[in-house]
Amino acid sequence: MARRLFLAAVALCLAAVAAFVSVHADAATLPEVAVAEYHLGDRAFTDPPDWDGFSEMTAVVHYPRVFPRGAMPLVVLLHGQQVPCYSATETDWDYPCPAGVRPYPSYRGYDYLGDALARDGYVVLSLSANGINNFVGVAPQRAHLINRHLQLWQRLLTRGDGPLAGRLPVDFRGHVDLTRVGLAGHSVAGEGVMAEAADGNRANLPAGVRIRGVVSLASPGPSGFSDTLVTRMPLAVVSPTCWGSGRDREYFDDAKGKTTEPAFLVHVARANHNYFNTVWTGGPGPTDGDDTECPATANRPTAGQQQGFAVSYLRAFFGLSLRGDRGGLPTLAGTRPIPGVETTVERRP
Repeated sequence: MARRLFLAAVALCLAAVAAFVSVHADAATLPEVAVAEYHLGDRAFTDPPDWDGFSEMTAVVHYPRVFPRGAMPLVVLLHGQQVPCYSATETDWDYPCPAGVRPYPSYRGYDYLGDALARDGYVVLSLSANGINNFVGVAPQRAHLINRHLQLWQRLLTRGDGPLAGRLPVDFRGHVDLTRVGLAGHSVAGEGVMAEAADGNRANLPAGVRIRGVVSLASPGPSGFSDTLVTRMPLAVVSPTCWGSGRDREYFDDAKGKTTEPAFLVHVARANHNYFNTVWTGGPGPTDGDDTECPATANRPTAGQQQGFAVSYLRAFFGLSLRGDRGGLPTLAGTRPIPGVETTVERRP
């Protein structure tokens, strides 16, 4: 009897050890970053009375597979103008997309940023805006789309219900800090994020939400459709010198003498517009690929180098604006070089 008990105990110990080794071996092979998506419908976003179009409420979420201690800041990324459907044929470009044609995955063009920021302990949303592109929504619609997603997250995190309930693989309640939200908008979405972050829009944010930093990335500049004055949070304007008119500096100049928060205007030498989005780099959109206005210029950064710059710069910027980490200031100020990319930085105050 004693021998049988002894052998049973040994077997249990070996099983426990095997289970421990198995669990830890599996954990060691898991990626550091988890990815989820939610899609609430192709017509879930409307914006009356000023806009009679409709758009999807779709986002990809990057987040640390193992949550760090304390609640994580939230970063929202938004793409700009592109055809709404993933086809090189113009007759397929009507949203919602025809049968057999998938929506243009512009929002997945920033997966490299979502992955890098999630590794730093952020939850990152990248929003899809194909319907807005189809119905020619402008900065207010892009700002309102961001706001609508923030409302959904506010409801999920505070009440545990709403349209996002049950659509994500983990429970984010208690793990996301909506008082530390950062925004980054590419192309015309640069104006959209500036409108959402504007001083005059603070009263329209969902209860308990506070935006702490905003980045305009390769924006054509303000159109005048909305208030884009930002003086109460850190601001960065990334301007590729081989694309655009340079009017994006107006976001930076408008805050002159009105803010004591860090503000940066970053001229990225010989860079273009599309390379900040990996999907737009490859196509098949009609404006995809190298859209620079100086293609013959020597020593232009590659797509990979521009994306590496974006990773370094946004990590430094959101570290400062959402966590108070000043260790990235040399990157923000241009005194710490980023491989393959030359920058000239104007800084205020």
